[in-house]
Amino acid sequence: MNIRHDFHLHSAFSGDSDTDASLMAERALSLSLGGICFTEHQDIDAPCEEPDFTVDFPAYFERINALRAEYRGRLQIGCGIEFGMQPHLAEALPALTAQWPFDFVIASLHYINGKDPYYPAYFEGRDEQSCYEEFFAAELEMLKRFSDYDTLGHMDYIVRYGPNRNRFYTYETYGDFIDPILRHLITNGKCLEVNTGGYKYGLGEPNPSVSVLRRYRELGGELLTIGSDAHEPQYLGYDFQKTEAMLRELGFRYYTIFEGRRPQQINLE
Repeated sequence: MNIRHDFHLHSAFSGDSDTDASLMAERALSLSLGGICFTEHQDIDAPCEEPDFTVDFPAYFERINALRAEYRGRLQIGCGIEFGMQPHLAEALPALTAQWPFDFVIASLHYINGKDPYYPAYFEGRDEQSCYEEFFAAELEMLKRFSDYDTLGHMDYIVRYGPNRNRFYTYETYGDFIDPILRHLITNGKCLEVNTGGYKYGLGEPNPSVSVLRRYRELGGELLTIGSDAHEPQYLGYDFQKTEAMLRELGFRYYTIFEGRRPQQINLE
């Protein structure tokens, strides 16, 4: 298997995980991975009070630096962040990247107009397609406001939680909303994440879907990051072998990892 880096995972520094970071490192070694990057949740002003989706940065960097020393020569360990984008955070998030030496920054949309699609209430009394279209429109607007990131996380995240999830979801249905996002990433030299959590959630494909990845490649997109979105060790590197075969079939030749915000291409062939 040529995918040997998981660049989206969480530990107890994220509000929705209680996993010690060392357990993720040990799991990575057992899978013969070459590197991992922790990308803890930083969702300022999340609409829910619990859990707390903000990171204790001094403690976080102290812990990851200790792990780096412990696993030096055996496993590359990155210290990243997953920013939850919201319109009023356009200045607050770049201030954090200036303050802390992240290796890698994921930009993700988790909340739309102060509401969380993780909960069924977001969809109640509303048309599913309209909700999905609202999500993509908000995602594009956020990307236009916020440029200090390396990859767009789980681009079609909302389909994990819709009433029908991805049953009626296709690129063809939402292409008018998806194409501007893909073109924006390509024009600005940003990566698109292949988030294998979609397999774990039973979608039968990653986020974004295979049809969206195919369209990204048709438009000339080549820059991909790959992450499992694991919050527990057993989901680290989830279905990477299946993902590698799919990406090669679509014509992708490499994926990207980051160290100190500097990209490095890893061959898929």
